[in-house]
Amino acid sequence: MNKPDYKRPSKVLHWKDAMLLLESGEPCDIKVWKLSTGDILEYKGAVCVGKHWRGGTHTVRLPLSQVLRTFRDITLFEINGYEIYR
Repeated sequence: MNKPDYKRPSKVLHWKDAMLLLESGEPCDIKVWKLSTGDILEYKGAVCVGKHWRGGTHTVRLPLSQVLRTFRDITLFEINGYEIYR
């Protein structure tokens, strides 16, 4: 039987704690799903620069290119090697 390429982390973190970690302003390694295709997007060293609580989105700045990326909170499934559960 073939195993998938993605290895699940052995550590877990609650969603609220993950949001606090993301919003701390420290660089984080995050993984999110792209809703339109289901691809996994990995952002290394991303720094949170904005959030929209009612819209359920966060905006991060990527360190190398200084590009802003916005993602829906529900698509975030891993932060700093911790799997997120709700």
